[in-house]
Amino acid sequence: MRRRFAVYVISATALVLSVILFMLNLFGVMNPTNYQIMDVLDTQLLSYADNIEHDYDRLAAYAISFSEQLENEIQNYLTENNLTFEDLKNDADALSGLQSELYRTVYLNMQLAPSSGAFYILDTTVSSKVDTDFYNGIYLKYINLYSENTVNNDIALYRGSYDTGKNNNLIFHSGWNNEMRTDFFCSCDAVFTKETHYILSPTVEIPDTWERARYVYVPIRDLKERIIGICGFEVNDLYFQLSEKATNSKLGLIVGALLDEKNGSYTGQFNSNRYNTASSGNVQVAVKEGSTVFDFGSERCVGITKSITLGNNTFVVALMIAEPQYDALIRQGQIKTIGIILFVVIFAFVICLVMSKKYVAPILKKIEQIKSSEDCGNRLNIREIDDLFAFLAEKDSIHEDQLRALEKAKQAAEEEAQRTKTAYEKALREYELTQDDSSKRGDIQFTEELLKEIPLDEYEYFISNLRTLTPRETLIYELYLEGKKAHEIAAIIGITENTMKFHNKNIYSKLGVSSRKQLLKLASLKRYYDRKENPGV
Repeated sequence: MRRRFAVYVISATALVLSVILFMLNLFGVMNPTNYQIMDVLDTQLLSYADNIEHDYDRLAAYAISFSEQLENEIQNYLTENNLTFEDLKNDADALSGLQSELYRTVYLNMQLAPSSGAFYILDTTVSSKVDTDFYNGIYLKYINLYSENTVNNDIALYRGSYDTGKNNNLIFHSGWNNEMRTDFFCSCDAVFTKETHYILSPTVEIPDTWERARYVYVPIRDLKERIIGICGFEVNDLYFQLSEKATNSKLGLIVGALLDEKNGSYTGQFNSNRYNTASSGNVQVAVKEGSTVFDFGSERCVGITKSITLGNNTFVVALMIAEPQYDALIRQGQIKTIGIILFVVIFAFVICLVMSKKYVAPILKKIEQIKSSEDCGNRLNIREIDDLFAFLAEKDSIHEDQLRALEKAKQAAEEEAQRTKTAYEKALREYELTQDDSSKRGDIQFTEELLKEIPLDEYEYFISNLRTLTPRETLIYELYLEGKKAHEIAAIIGITENTMKFHNKNIYSKLGVSSRKQLLKLASLKRYYDRKENPGV
Protein backbone atom coordinates (compact mmCIF):
# COMPACT_ATOMS: atom_id res chain seq x y z
CA MET A 1 0.00 0.00 0.00
CA ARG A 2 2.83 2.33 0.83
CA ARG A 3 4.41 1.78 -2.57
CA ARG A 4 1.09 2.23 -4.34
CA PHE A 5 0.45 5.40 -2.40
CA ALA A 6 3.84 6.81 -3.44
CA VAL A 7 3.34 5.77 -7.07
CA TYR A 8 -0.16 7.29 -7.19
CA VAL A 9 0.95 10.60 -5.69
CA ILE A 10 3.98 10.87 -7.94
CA SER A 11 1.94 9.90 -11.01
CA ALA A 12 -0.78 12.42 -10.20
CA THR A 13 1.82 15.12 -9.58
CA ALA A 14 3.62 14.29 -12.84
CA LEU A 15 0.31 14.34 -14.76
CA VAL A 16 -0.72 17.70 -13.35
CA LEU A 17 2.75 19.07 -13.98
CA SER A 18 2.69 17.81 -17.57
CA VAL A 19 -0.65 19.48 -18.22
CA ILE A 20 0.60 22.72 -16.67
CA LEU A 21 3.80 22.65 -18.71
CA PHE A 22 1.86 21.84 -21.87
CA MET A 23 -0.40 24.85 -21.30
CA LEU A 24 2.58 27.06 -20.47
CA ASN A 25 4.33 25.96 -23.67
CA LEU A 26 1.13 26.34 -25.66
CA PHE A 27 0.80 29.96 -24.60
CA GLY A 28 4.52 30.64 -24.81
CA VAL A 29 5.25 31.16 -21.10
CA MET A 30 7.92 28.46 -20.97
CA ASN A 31 8.94 28.39 -24.63
CA PRO A 32 11.25 31.23 -25.74
CA THR A 33 11.58 29.70 -29.22
CA ASN A 34 8.13 30.38 -30.60
CA TYR A 35 6.71 32.97 -28.26
CA GLN A 36 8.92 34.89 -25.86
CA ILE A 37 11.62 35.76 -28.39
CA MET A 38 9.09 36.54 -31.10
CA ASP A 39 6.91 38.54 -28.70
CA VAL A 40 9.87 40.70 -27.68
CA LEU A 41 10.91 41.19 -31.31
CA ASP A 42 7.32 41.89 -32.39
CA THR A 43 6.89 44.56 -29.71
CA GLN A 44 10.19 46.16 -30.61
CA LEU A 45 9.49 45.88 -34.36
CA LEU A 46 6.46 48.15 -34.10
CA SER A 47 8.55 50.86 -32.47
CA TYR A 48 11.46 50.30 -34.84
CA ALA A 49 9.25 50.55 -37.95
CA ASP A 50 7.60 53.70 -36.61
CA ASN A 51 11.02 55.27 -36.03
CA ILE A 52 12.15 54.47 -39.58
CA GLU A 53 8.93 55.86 -41.06
CA HIS A 54 9.31 59.00 -38.94
CA ASP A 55 12.98 59.45 -39.90
CA TYR A 56 12.41 59.08 -43.64
CA ASP A 57 9.26 61.24 -43.61
CA ARG A 58 11.29 63.88 -41.80
CA LEU A 59 14.12 63.55 -44.33
CA ALA A 60 11.56 63.83 -47.16
CA ALA A 61 10.24 67.07 -45.63
CA TYR A 62 13.79 68.45 -45.65
CA ALA A 63 14.19 67.33 -49.29
CA ILE A 64 10.98 69.11 -50.36
CA SER A 65 12.13 72.32 -48.64
CA PHE A 66 15.57 71.86 -50.25
CA SER A 67 13.92 71.59 -53.68
CA GLU A 68 11.87 74.76 -53.18
CA GLN A 69 14.98 76.73 -52.20
CA LEU A 70 16.90 75.47 -55.24
CA GLU A 71 14.02 76.30 -57.59
CA ASN A 72 13.93 79.91 -56.34
CA GLU A 73 17.71 80.38 -56.50
CA ILE A 74 18.02 78.82 -59.97
CA GLN A 75 15.25 81.07 -61.30
CA ASN A 76 16.84 84.15 -59.68
CA TYR A 77 20.24 83.28 -61.20
CA LEU A 78 18.75 82.83 -64.67
CA THR A 79 16.81 86.10 -64.40
CA GLU A 80 19.79 88.10 -63.14
CA ASN A 81 22.00 86.79 -65.95
CA ASN A 82 19.29 87.05 -68.62
CA LEU A 83 19.51 83.33 -69.35
CA THR A 84 17.11 80.46 -69.92
CA PHE A 85 17.67 76.97 -68.57
CA GLU A 86 18.50 75.75 -72.07
CA ASP A 87 21.29 78.37 -72.31
CA LEU A 88 23.20 76.58 -69.52
CA LYS A 89 24.05 73.56 -71.68
CA ASN A 90 27.75 73.49 -72.64
CA ASP A 91 28.32 76.84 -70.87
CA ALA A 92 30.97 75.95 -68.31
CA ASP A 93 31.22 79.47 -66.88
CA ALA A 94 27.45 79.81 -66.37
CA LEU A 95 27.19 76.37 -64.73
CA SER A 96 30.21 77.08 -62.50
CA GLY A 97 28.64 80.37 -61.46
CA LEU A 98 25.33 78.62 -60.74
CA GLN A 99 27.14 76.07 -58.55
CA SER A 100 28.76 78.91 -56.62
CA GLU A 101 25.31 80.40 -55.99
CA LEU A 102 23.78 77.04 -54.95
CA TYR A 103 26.65 75.66 -52.87
CA ARG A 104 25.64 77.38 -49.64
CA THR A 105 22.07 76.09 -49.99
CA VAL A 106 23.34 72.53 -50.45
CA TYR A 107 25.74 72.89 -47.52
CA LEU A 108 23.15 74.34 -45.10
CA ASN A 109 20.49 71.76 -45.96
CA MET A 110 23.05 68.99 -45.55
CA GLN A 111 23.80 70.31 -42.05
CA LEU A 112 20.11 70.37 -41.12
CA ALA A 113 18.96 67.06 -42.58
CA PRO A 114 19.60 63.68 -40.86
CA SER A 115 21.71 62.25 -43.69
CA SER A 116 25.23 61.37 -44.79
CA GLY A 117 25.22 63.58 -47.88
CA ALA A 118 23.26 66.02 -50.05
CA PHE A 119 23.09 66.60 -53.80
CA TYR A 120 21.33 68.24 -56.69
CA ILE A 121 21.50 67.18 -60.34
CA LEU A 122 20.32 69.36 -63.24
CA ASP A 123 19.29 68.14 -66.68
CA THR A 124 22.17 69.95 -68.32
CA THR A 125 25.92 69.46 -68.84
CA VAL A 126 29.14 71.16 -69.87
CA SER A 127 29.96 68.40 -72.35
CA SER A 128 26.93 67.26 -74.34
CA LYS A 129 29.09 66.11 -77.24
CA VAL A 130 30.65 63.11 -75.47
CA ASP A 131 29.18 59.63 -75.92
CA THR A 132 28.21 59.18 -72.26
CA ASP A 133 25.43 61.33 -70.81
CA PHE A 134 26.63 63.46 -67.90
CA TYR A 135 24.63 65.85 -65.74
CA ASN A 136 25.79 68.89 -63.83
CA GLY A 137 25.35 69.43 -60.08
CA ILE A 138 26.86 69.26 -56.61
CA TYR A 139 27.15 66.14 -54.42
CA LEU A 140 28.57 66.63 -50.92
CA LYS A 141 29.40 63.76 -48.53
CA TYR A 142 30.45 63.54 -44.90
CA ILE A 143 33.67 61.74 -44.18
CA ASN A 144 34.71 59.98 -40.95
CA LEU A 145 31.24 59.65 -39.45
CA TYR A 146 31.32 58.61 -35.80
CA SER A 147 27.73 59.26 -34.75
CA GLU A 148 24.44 60.33 -36.24
CA ASN A 149 25.22 63.88 -35.12
CA THR A 150 26.99 65.27 -38.20
CA VAL A 151 27.75 68.75 -36.86
CA ASN A 152 31.41 69.77 -37.41
CA ASN A 153 32.16 66.65 -39.45
CA ASP A 154 34.46 67.08 -42.43
CA ILE A 155 32.82 67.36 -45.86
CA ALA A 156 34.13 66.05 -49.17
CA LEU A 157 33.16 67.05 -52.70
CA TYR A 158 32.08 63.87 -54.45
CA ARG A 159 30.64 65.49 -57.58
CA GLY A 160 30.91 69.11 -58.69
CA SER A 161 33.17 71.53 -60.48
CA TYR A 162 36.79 71.96 -59.47
CA ASP A 163 36.15 75.66 -58.70
CA THR A 164 33.35 74.73 -56.26
CA GLY A 165 35.73 72.55 -54.25
CA LYS A 166 38.64 75.01 -54.27
CA ASN A 167 36.57 78.12 -53.51
CA ASN A 168 34.97 76.43 -50.46
CA ASN A 169 38.10 74.70 -49.18
CA LEU A 170 36.56 71.26 -49.63
CA ILE A 171 38.35 67.94 -49.57
CA PHE A 172 38.04 66.19 -52.90
CA HIS A 173 36.63 62.69 -52.56
CA SER A 174 38.82 59.84 -53.83
CA GLY A 175 36.15 59.08 -56.44
CA TRP A 176 35.57 62.76 -57.37
CA ASN A 177 34.28 63.69 -60.83
CA ASN A 178 33.11 66.95 -62.34
CA GLU A 179 29.66 65.70 -63.35
CA MET A 180 27.29 62.83 -62.62
CA ARG A 181 25.59 60.03 -64.49
CA THR A 182 21.95 59.10 -63.87
CA ASP A 183 19.02 57.54 -65.69
CA PHE A 184 16.47 59.57 -63.73
CA PHE A 185 15.56 61.96 -66.54
CA CYS A 186 14.46 59.10 -68.79
CA SER A 187 11.46 58.34 -66.57
CA CYS A 188 11.05 61.35 -64.29
CA ASP A 189 7.61 62.35 -65.60
CA ALA A 190 6.23 58.87 -65.02
CA VAL A 191 7.80 58.56 -61.57
CA PHE A 192 6.65 61.87 -60.09
CA THR A 193 2.87 61.98 -60.34
CA LYS A 194 0.61 64.29 -58.34
CA GLU A 195 0.38 61.74 -55.52
CA THR A 196 4.16 61.17 -55.32
CA HIS A 197 5.99 63.81 -53.31
CA TYR A 198 9.29 62.01 -52.84
CA ILE A 199 11.07 58.77 -53.76
CA LEU A 200 13.16 56.51 -51.54
CA SER A 201 15.49 54.47 -53.71
CA PRO A 202 16.61 50.87 -53.12
CA THR A 203 20.07 50.32 -51.67
CA VAL A 204 22.64 50.86 -54.42
CA GLU A 205 26.41 50.92 -54.62
CA ILE A 206 27.86 54.43 -54.92
CA PRO A 207 30.06 54.54 -58.05
CA ASP A 208 33.83 54.68 -57.53
CA THR A 209 33.49 53.95 -53.79
CA TRP A 210 33.15 50.97 -51.40
CA GLU A 211 29.93 52.45 -50.01
CA ARG A 212 26.26 51.62 -50.44
CA ALA A 213 23.42 54.06 -49.85
CA ARG A 214 19.77 54.93 -50.28
CA TYR A 215 18.59 58.26 -51.69
CA VAL A 216 15.62 60.38 -50.77
CA TYR A 217 14.99 62.68 -53.73
CA VAL A 218 12.40 65.11 -55.05
CA PRO A 219 12.11 66.90 -58.41
CA ILE A 220 13.28 70.43 -59.20
CA ARG A 221 10.83 72.26 -61.47
CA ASP A 222 10.90 75.48 -63.47
CA LEU A 223 8.16 78.09 -63.72
CA LYS A 224 6.34 75.95 -66.32
CA GLU A 225 6.32 72.96 -63.92
CA ARG A 226 8.79 71.05 -66.08
CA ILE A 227 11.23 68.83 -64.21
CA ILE A 228 14.70 70.27 -64.77
CA GLY A 229 16.52 68.36 -62.06
CA ILE A 230 16.42 66.42 -58.81
CA CYS A 231 17.77 67.00 -55.33
CA GLY A 232 17.83 65.07 -52.11
CA PHE A 233 19.88 63.36 -49.46
CA GLU A 234 22.05 60.29 -49.11
CA VAL A 235 21.72 57.75 -46.28
CA ASN A 236 24.70 55.43 -46.51
CA ASP A 237 25.15 52.14 -44.64
CA LEU A 238 27.27 53.72 -41.91
CA TYR A 239 24.76 56.48 -41.20
CA PHE A 240 21.89 53.97 -41.11
CA GLN A 241 23.94 51.83 -38.74
CA LEU A 242 24.53 54.80 -36.41
CA SER A 243 21.00 56.19 -36.49
CA GLU A 244 18.78 53.08 -36.46
CA LYS A 245 20.09 51.12 -33.49
CA ALA A 246 18.09 48.38 -31.73
CA THR A 247 18.91 46.68 -28.44
CA ASN A 248 17.00 44.74 -25.81
CA SER A 249 17.96 43.72 -22.30
CA LYS A 250 16.33 40.28 -22.63
CA LEU A 251 17.67 39.26 -26.03
CA GLY A 252 20.92 41.20 -26.23
CA LEU A 253 22.08 42.61 -29.57
CA ILE A 254 19.26 42.94 -32.12
CA VAL A 255 19.99 43.49 -35.80
CA GLY A 256 17.60 45.89 -37.54
CA ALA A 257 17.26 46.30 -41.28
CA LEU A 258 15.39 48.17 -44.00
CA LEU A 259 15.15 45.75 -46.91
CA ASP A 260 14.14 45.69 -50.58
CA GLU A 261 12.55 42.53 -51.98
CA LYS A 262 13.36 41.31 -55.47
CA ASN A 263 12.61 37.88 -56.94
CA GLY A 264 12.29 36.21 -53.54
CA SER A 265 15.57 37.53 -52.13
CA TYR A 266 16.35 40.64 -50.10
CA THR A 267 18.93 43.37 -50.10
CA GLY A 268 19.14 46.47 -47.97
CA GLN A 269 20.77 48.23 -45.05
CA PHE A 270 21.47 46.81 -41.60
CA ASN A 271 22.27 48.54 -38.33
CA SER A 272 25.27 46.24 -37.93
CA ASN A 273 28.43 46.67 -39.97
CA ARG A 274 28.75 42.89 -39.92
CA TYR A 275 25.90 42.58 -42.43
CA ASN A 276 26.42 45.78 -44.46
CA THR A 277 28.67 44.02 -46.94
CA ALA A 278 28.49 42.94 -50.54
CA SER A 279 27.47 39.42 -49.43
CA SER A 280 24.36 40.83 -47.75
CA GLY A 281 23.09 41.98 -51.12
CA ASN A 282 21.32 38.70 -51.73
CA VAL A 283 19.71 37.46 -48.50
CA GLN A 284 17.46 34.40 -48.81
CA VAL A 285 14.41 34.39 -46.54
CA ALA A 286 12.28 31.46 -45.34
CA VAL A 287 9.45 31.18 -42.82
CA LYS A 288 9.87 28.58 -40.07
CA GLU A 289 7.68 28.00 -36.97
CA GLY A 290 6.22 31.50 -36.88
CA SER A 291 9.57 33.26 -37.44
CA THR A 292 11.62 34.37 -40.44
CA VAL A 293 15.04 32.87 -41.15
CA PHE A 294 17.52 35.15 -42.94
CA ASP A 295 20.24 33.18 -44.74
CA PHE A 296 23.34 35.27 -45.51
CA GLY A 297 25.22 32.29 -46.90
CA SER A 298 27.97 32.19 -44.28
CA GLU A 299 25.57 32.55 -41.35
CA ARG A 300 21.89 32.84 -40.52
CA CYS A 301 19.65 35.02 -38.36
CA VAL A 302 16.15 34.49 -36.96
CA GLY A 303 13.59 37.28 -36.69
CA ILE A 304 10.38 38.87 -37.94
CA THR A 305 9.42 41.37 -40.65
CA LYS A 306 6.89 44.12 -41.31
CA SER A 307 6.02 45.88 -44.57
CA ILE A 308 5.94 49.69 -44.68
CA THR A 309 5.40 52.24 -47.44
CA LEU A 310 7.90 55.07 -47.94
CA GLY A 311 7.26 57.45 -50.80
CA ASN A 312 5.36 55.29 -53.26
CA ASN A 313 7.44 52.12 -52.72
CA THR A 314 7.00 49.23 -50.31
CA PHE A 315 9.91 48.17 -48.10
CA VAL A 316 10.40 45.54 -45.43
CA VAL A 317 11.53 46.39 -41.90
CA ALA A 318 13.17 43.48 -40.10
CA LEU A 319 14.48 42.72 -36.62
CA MET A 320 16.60 39.63 -36.06
CA ILE A 321 19.14 37.96 -33.83
CA ALA A 322 22.02 35.69 -34.82
CA GLU A 323 21.14 31.99 -34.93
CA PRO A 324 23.74 31.02 -32.25
CA GLN A 325 22.27 33.69 -29.99
CA TYR A 326 18.78 32.35 -30.75
CA ASP A 327 19.87 28.74 -30.01
CA ALA A 328 21.42 29.84 -26.71
CA LEU A 329 18.13 31.41 -25.62
CA ILE A 330 16.32 28.19 -26.53
CA ARG A 331 18.72 26.14 -24.41
CA GLN A 332 18.23 28.48 -21.47
CA GLY A 333 14.47 27.99 -21.73
CA GLN A 334 14.84 24.21 -21.95
CA ILE A 335 17.17 24.12 -18.91
CA LYS A 336 14.69 26.24 -16.98
CA THR A 337 11.83 23.90 -17.89
CA ILE A 338 13.80 20.77 -16.95
CA GLY A 339 14.83 22.37 -13.65
CA ILE A 340 11.22 23.10 -12.74
CA ILE A 341 10.18 19.53 -13.60
CA LEU A 342 12.96 18.03 -11.47
CA PHE A 343 12.16 20.31 -8.54
CA VAL A 344 8.47 19.36 -8.60
CA VAL A 345 9.24 15.62 -8.90
CA ILE A 346 11.74 15.68 -6.02
CA PHE A 347 9.37 17.73 -3.91
CA ALA A 348 6.55 15.26 -4.59
CA PHE A 349 8.82 12.33 -3.70
CA VAL A 350 9.80 13.88 -0.36
CA ILE A 351 6.17 14.62 0.47
CA CYS A 352 5.28 11.00 -0.34
CA LEU A 353 7.95 9.69 2.04
CA VAL A 354 6.78 11.95 4.85
CA MET A 355 3.13 11.11 4.34
CA SER A 356 3.89 7.40 4.11
CA LYS A 357 5.84 7.35 7.36
CA LYS A 358 3.38 9.44 9.31
CA TYR A 359 0.04 8.10 8.04
CA VAL A 360 0.30 5.01 5.85
CA ALA A 361 2.56 2.89 8.09
CA PRO A 362 0.32 3.13 11.20
CA ILE A 363 -2.76 2.38 9.15
CA LEU A 364 -1.17 -0.70 7.64
CA LYS A 365 -0.18 -1.93 11.10
CA LYS A 366 -3.73 -1.47 12.39
CA ILE A 367 -5.19 -3.33 9.41
CA GLU A 368 -2.82 -6.26 9.97
CA GLN A 369 -3.92 -6.44 13.60
CA ILE A 370 -7.55 -6.54 12.55
CA LYS A 371 -6.85 -9.29 9.98
CA SER A 372 -5.12 -11.48 12.58
CA SER A 373 -7.77 -10.74 15.25
CA GLU A 374 -5.05 -9.32 17.47
CA ASP A 375 -6.57 -5.90 17.85
CA CYS A 376 -6.05 -5.02 21.51
CA GLY A 377 -7.66 -1.66 21.26
CA ASN A 378 -4.41 0.13 20.50
CA ARG A 379 -4.96 3.61 19.16
CA LEU A 380 -3.07 5.10 16.22
CA ASN A 381 -3.11 8.60 17.64
CA ILE A 382 -4.63 9.71 14.35
CA ARG A 383 -7.97 11.09 15.42
CA GLU A 384 -9.83 10.53 12.18
CA ILE A 385 -8.55 6.96 11.70
CA ASP A 386 -9.22 5.99 15.35
CA ASP A 387 -12.76 7.36 15.11
CA LEU A 388 -13.28 5.43 11.87
CA PHE A 389 -12.24 2.09 13.34
CA ALA A 390 -14.40 2.67 16.43
CA PHE A 391 -17.37 3.57 14.27
CA LEU A 392 -16.90 0.49 12.08
CA ALA A 393 -16.69 -1.80 15.10
CA GLU A 394 -19.86 -0.30 16.56
CA LYS A 395 -21.78 -0.68 13.32
CA ASP A 396 -20.73 -4.26 12.53
CA SER A 397 -23.33 -5.95 14.77
CA ILE A 398 -26.05 -3.50 13.74
CA HIS A 399 -25.37 -4.18 10.08
CA GLU A 400 -25.57 -7.94 10.59
CA ASP A 401 -29.01 -7.64 12.26
CA GLN A 402 -30.19 -5.29 9.55
CA LEU A 403 -28.95 -7.68 6.88
CA ARG A 404 -30.90 -10.60 8.33
CA ALA A 405 -34.04 -8.45 8.59
CA LEU A 406 -33.61 -7.33 5.00
CA GLU A 407 -33.29 -10.92 3.81
CA LYS A 408 -36.56 -11.87 5.51
CA ALA A 409 -38.31 -8.77 4.15
CA LYS A 410 -36.99 -9.53 0.67
CA GLN A 411 -38.34 -13.10 0.78
CA ALA A 412 -41.75 -11.91 2.01
CA ALA A 413 -41.89 -9.22 -0.68
CA GLU A 414 -41.07 -11.75 -3.41
CA GLU A 415 -43.86 -14.07 -2.21
CA GLU A 416 -46.33 -11.19 -2.07
CA ALA A 417 -45.31 -10.04 -5.55
CA GLN A 418 -45.90 -13.53 -6.94
CA ARG A 419 -49.39 -13.68 -5.39
CA THR A 420 -50.22 -10.22 -6.71
CA LYS A 421 -49.02 -11.18 -10.21
CA THR A 422 -51.18 -14.31 -10.25
CA ALA A 423 -54.27 -12.37 -9.10
CA TYR A 424 -53.62 -9.65 -11.69
CA GLU A 425 -53.33 -12.12 -14.58
CA LYS A 426 -56.58 -13.84 -13.51
CA ALA A 427 -58.44 -10.52 -13.28
CA LEU A 428 -57.08 -9.45 -16.68
CA ARG A 429 -58.37 -12.59 -18.38
CA GLU A 430 -61.82 -12.13 -16.82
CA TYR A 431 -61.89 -8.49 -17.89
CA GLU A 432 -60.99 -9.32 -21.49
CA LEU A 433 -63.77 -11.92 -21.67
CA THR A 434 -66.27 -9.41 -20.27
CA GLN A 435 -65.16 -6.69 -22.69
CA ASP A 436 -65.46 -9.04 -25.65
CA ASP A 437 -69.11 -9.87 -24.79
CA SER A 438 -69.93 -6.22 -24.15
CA SER A 439 -68.43 -5.17 -27.48
CA LYS A 440 -70.56 -7.65 -29.35
CA ARG A 441 -73.75 -6.49 -27.65
CA GLY A 442 -72.90 -2.81 -28.24
CA ASP A 443 -72.18 -3.48 -31.91
CA ILE A 444 -75.66 -4.95 -32.42
CA GLN A 445 -77.34 -2.04 -30.68
CA PHE A 446 -75.27 0.44 -32.73
CA THR A 447 -76.05 -1.18 -36.06
CA GLU A 448 -79.76 -1.36 -35.27
CA GLU A 449 -79.77 2.40 -34.74
CA LEU A 450 -77.83 2.85 -37.95
CA LEU A 451 -80.42 0.79 -39.78
CA LYS A 452 -83.01 3.44 -38.93
CA GLU A 453 -80.80 6.45 -39.76
CA ILE A 454 -79.21 5.40 -43.10
CA PRO A 455 -81.38 5.44 -46.26
CA LEU A 456 -81.51 2.11 -48.06
CA ASP A 457 -80.61 3.56 -51.47
CA GLU A 458 -77.51 5.20 -50.00
CA TYR A 459 -76.42 1.89 -48.51
CA GLU A 460 -77.08 0.01 -51.77
CA TYR A 461 -75.04 2.56 -53.73
CA PHE A 462 -72.22 2.10 -51.22
CA ILE A 463 -72.31 -1.73 -51.52
CA SER A 464 -72.54 -1.78 -55.30
CA ASN A 465 -69.51 0.51 -55.75
CA LEU A 466 -67.13 -1.18 -53.32
CA ARG A 467 -65.92 -3.39 -56.16
CA THR A 468 -64.92 -0.29 -58.19
CA LEU A 469 -62.15 0.59 -55.72
CA THR A 470 -58.60 0.04 -56.92
CA PRO A 471 -56.28 -2.22 -54.87
CA ARG A 472 -54.64 0.83 -53.27
CA GLU A 473 -58.06 2.37 -52.47
CA THR A 474 -59.28 -0.97 -51.07
CA LEU A 475 -56.22 -1.09 -48.78
CA ILE A 476 -56.94 2.44 -47.54
CA TYR A 477 -60.60 1.53 -46.98
CA GLU A 478 -59.66 -1.53 -44.89
CA LEU A 479 -57.20 0.52 -42.80
CA TYR A 480 -60.00 3.02 -42.09
CA LEU A 481 -62.10 0.11 -40.85
CA GLU A 482 -59.24 -0.85 -38.47
CA GLY A 483 -59.55 2.59 -36.85
CA LYS A 484 -56.52 4.23 -38.49
CA LYS A 485 -56.44 7.98 -39.13
CA ALA A 486 -55.56 9.52 -42.49
CA HIS A 487 -52.00 10.54 -41.50
CA GLU A 488 -51.37 7.09 -39.98
CA ILE A 489 -52.50 5.38 -43.20
CA ALA A 490 -50.23 7.65 -45.27
CA ALA A 491 -47.28 6.66 -43.08
CA ILE A 492 -48.15 2.94 -43.25
CA ILE A 493 -48.37 2.70 -47.04
CA GLY A 494 -45.60 5.25 -47.63
CA ILE A 495 -47.40 8.10 -49.45
CA THR A 496 -47.54 11.85 -48.91
CA GLU A 497 -50.51 13.63 -47.34
CA ASN A 498 -51.41 15.21 -50.70
CA THR A 499 -51.54 11.73 -52.31
CA MET A 500 -53.66 10.56 -49.36
CA LYS A 501 -56.10 13.40 -49.96
CA PHE A 502 -56.28 12.40 -53.62
CA HIS A 503 -57.17 8.78 -52.73
CA ASN A 504 -59.75 9.94 -50.15
CA LYS A 505 -61.44 12.08 -52.77
CA ASN A 506 -61.67 9.11 -55.17
CA ILE A 507 -62.95 6.73 -52.46
CA TYR A 508 -65.60 9.20 -51.24
CA SER A 509 -66.70 9.89 -54.80
CA LYS A 510 -67.01 6.21 -55.76
CA LEU A 511 -68.86 5.20 -52.56
CA GLY A 512 -71.14 8.24 -52.43
CA VAL A 513 -69.95 9.52 -49.02
CA SER A 514 -68.76 12.91 -47.95
CA SER A 515 -66.81 12.14 -44.78
CA ARG A 516 -64.89 9.50 -42.93
CA LYS A 517 -67.65 9.32 -40.32
CA GLN A 518 -70.28 8.54 -42.98
CA LEU A 519 -67.91 5.95 -44.51
CA LEU A 520 -67.53 4.16 -41.18
CA LYS A 521 -71.30 4.18 -40.55
CA LEU A 522 -71.97 2.49 -43.89
CA ALA A 523 -69.11 0.06 -43.30
CA SER A 524 -70.53 -0.82 -39.84
CA LEU A 525 -73.92 -1.41 -41.38
CA LYS A 526 -72.36 -3.71 -43.96
CA ARG A 527 -70.58 -5.64 -41.21
CA TYR A 528 -73.90 -5.94 -39.38
CA TYR A 529 -75.62 -7.48 -42.42
CA ASP A 530 -72.65 -9.74 -43.03
CA ARG A 531 -72.91 -11.11 -39.47
CA LYS A 532 -76.63 -11.70 -39.81
CA GLU A 533 -76.11 -13.66 -43.00
CA ASN A 534 -73.05 -15.49 -41.61
CA PRO A 535 -73.41 -15.73 -37.80
CA GLY A 536 -70.09 -17.50 -37.46
CA VAL A 537 -68.09 -14.63 -38.89
